[in-house]
Amino acid sequence: MKFNETWLREWVNPVVSSDILCQQIINSGIEIELLNVFNPLCTGVIVGEIIDCIKHKKHKQCKIVKVNIGKEKLLNIVCRASNCRSGIKVVVATIGAVLPNKVVIDTRIVQGEISEGMLCSFAEIGLFESNDIIEVDVKEPIGKNISEIFLLKDKIFKVTTTPNRPDGLSILGLARNIAATNNLVLPILSYKKNDIKINRKIFIDIHSNKECTYFAGRLINNIQVNVNTPLWMKKKLFFCDMLSNDVITNITNYVLMEIGQPLHILDADQINDAIIVRMARENEKIILKNNNIVYLDKKILVISDNQKILSIPGNINSDIVDIKNSTKSVFLGNALLNKRSILSIMKKFPSNKILEYYRYGIDEKLQNYAIEYATDLILKICGGVSGAITKKTSCFKIDIHKNILLHHNNINKVIGVFIDVNTISHILKRLDYTFIFKREYWDVIPPSWRFDIIIEEDVIGDILRIYGYENIFPVSLKKIFIVHKKYKLKDFLLDKAKILLTNKGYFETITYSFIDPKRHNIFFPHQSKLLISNPISKDMSCMRTSLWPGLLQAVSYNKNRQNHSIKFFESGLCFLPDKDAMLGVKQEFFLGGIISGTYMLENWHSLIRKVDFYDLKGDLECLLESICGLNNIEFRKKPILGLHPKQSAAIYLNNHYIGKIGAIHPRLEELFNFHDNIFVFEILFNKITNFPPVKIKKISKFPSSRRDISFLISKDIEMINVIEECKNFFKKGIVEINLFDIYFCKKISMTQKSVGISFVFQSDNKTLHENMINIMLESCIISLNKKFQIILRK
Repeated sequence: MKFNETWLREWVNPVVSSDILCQQIINSGIEIELLNVFNPLCTGVIVGEIIDCIKHKKHKQCKIVKVNIGKEKLLNIVCRASNCRSGIKVVVATIGAVLPNKVVIDTRIVQGEISEGMLCSFAEIGLFESNDIIEVDVKEPIGKNISEIFLLKDKIFKVTTTPNRPDGLSILGLARNIAATNNLVLPILSYKKNDIKINRKIFIDIHSNKECTYFAGRLINNIQVNVNTPLWMKKKLFFCDMLSNDVITNITNYVLMEIGQPLHILDADQINDAIIVRMARENEKIILKNNNIVYLDKKILVISDNQKILSIPGNINSDIVDIKNSTKSVFLGNALLNKRSILSIMKKFPSNKILEYYRYGIDEKLQNYAIEYATDLILKICGGVSGAITKKTSCFKIDIHKNILLHHNNINKVIGVFIDVNTISHILKRLDYTFIFKREYWDVIPPSWRFDIIIEEDVIGDILRIYGYENIFPVSLKKIFIVHKKYKLKDFLLDKAKILLTNKGYFETITYSFIDPKRHNIFFPHQSKLLISNPISKDMSCMRTSLWPGLLQAVSYNKNRQNHSIKFFESGLCFLPDKDAMLGVKQEFFLGGIISGTYMLENWHSLIRKVDFYDLKGDLECLLESICGLNNIEFRKKPILGLHPKQSAAIYLNNHYIGKIGAIHPRLEELFNFHDNIFVFEILFNKITNFPPVKIKKISKFPSSRRDISFLISKDIEMINVIEECKNFFKKGIVEINLFDIYFCKKISMTQKSVGISFVFQSDNKTLHENMINIMLESCIISLNKKFQIILRK
């Protein structure tokens, strides 16, 4: 939403600068996307009066006018505007005047006549498009600078709000937040009921009770649509990018921007007897402007009469009932609509701004005021007479706002500081909550425009932003650093892991915590998901249960842009359904990584090869070695959802599951159109609790001795078990054991594999003799033979 600062200050005008006002809007939970100064510099542009106006002898579209600017000599100016005539006061750019875009006015010859200046339109002084010259109020003195009349200088705000904050989509909503912050009082929204001078009413019926819970409207007759929109309204709508050439549309847009209430407006003479709110029939059509035909389905809500579709919510009117120059009577109405029904319409008409208001939520208590307010504007600007308001309420009407118990102890516990009872009551009053205080708690009802206030913590957050974050954080931060010392170590280890991965060529990515539900079903079929009740968009309506969808999307994005050697990692919370957890959701902190493409960049020295499972496993082992050691880490071959059944493993620390690693399942590779293998890992970072203390150890000064053995073993035996058996045999730690070769061959056996293991013997206390080493190695071989039936190879 865009608006000018002057409009906002007409509602609430705190004694603060524009920058502080901007910060107060941000603190209210509404983002400021842009702040610009609008200042179309004009010099030498003043008010003048046309004394004489005659048509050009040869060029009838031109007029020669004599203009009085308060000097002895009248200016001779050639003008082509259709509304140029004698006796009106106009805006004159005199000789030497500078207009926006550095246009300098000088004496010119136009159609053989001298033109000593220019009569200006609004476009020429930097405002909205217009072919007519500006007609100034006759009360304005000749020679007055136009900047004093039109007040051109202003500041333009562009705000962005989340779907749960419709109060950020209107001047009134923003003013309420600013008034609460500065302890100011807003003007009371009162109106004088318009006189009822029409007996005729249009019958309203609601067939789709779930989709439309309320509809109201009235007739206004004998209006003149061929009138100019008042300048004060034009300026405001121009700054909002909502200005049109139609005065009726401008009035409804003005009401929309000021109080956040969308209105339907139809040519009443084209409505047959009644207005019916219903679902469209399959392949039913509506004909829009320029003979544009749109075919509908049963998911689209429509407004019709007994014979035809009149409109679709969002002021998407049929050409038959659209306002035209010949329109004399209009039906002005508004509605409360189900958000789900709006989503179907938005798919058909994605760029409709009015539908956004329905999707965010409409304040039902302003519905009647909106009709009366718009009626008053229409009668004042366009003339006419109005009828009574006809209303229809659905049987499905639901009260959104329920009582919330706000406990004083909970406020102090959540915020971390003590806030006085009277202070809290005063803040609730400033925020327009309805409440009753009962010793230890408040029984509160949120205001009708705050759809985001559902639970006690929401109310506490609202109180906190008015109380002031600066009054909370200095104390709270001290407590955090004193109490939660164990989290310092976690943060240190996470930073250490990130640095290690970065040094190995990985790039950190940051993705959203919510994903498309379809994507979740693709990655984790038959696994329950957490859906958001009020998402930013449909493709971001599911909380992630893993980092993989975001990492794979990042890989896909880069591969589509010819980046083939990829190493990414990400850390963050994931959200797992858990009936035993609070609110049925368990939050886990994950660290994940992904690799694809070539192992290293192309160079003259090394052969180019593709990354494989062991490249990622090696990086992960290096990471785990640095933060918890590898002594108690075990990789167990195991099929894992979303991973290749033959290239996946579960990771265990002290027999506790902490993560998984493997190649992406071929089904996903095909779905994402990946041509290279992709390998991922993911570990539960909070599950890593074995932090080995740092020990300083002297390097042994005694010589080492290496022995290699090669043997045949069953193909089904995992080598981790063989290595563990060797380590258990040499518990004193004088031997370093390493698997250096695994070989498969038909000549050996279809059920066996050839394995090579090296043993490096070295003592810290003495030189190990040959006989001692041979005895230890032979004993180890006997143990392996007994447990795994190995066969030594010569």
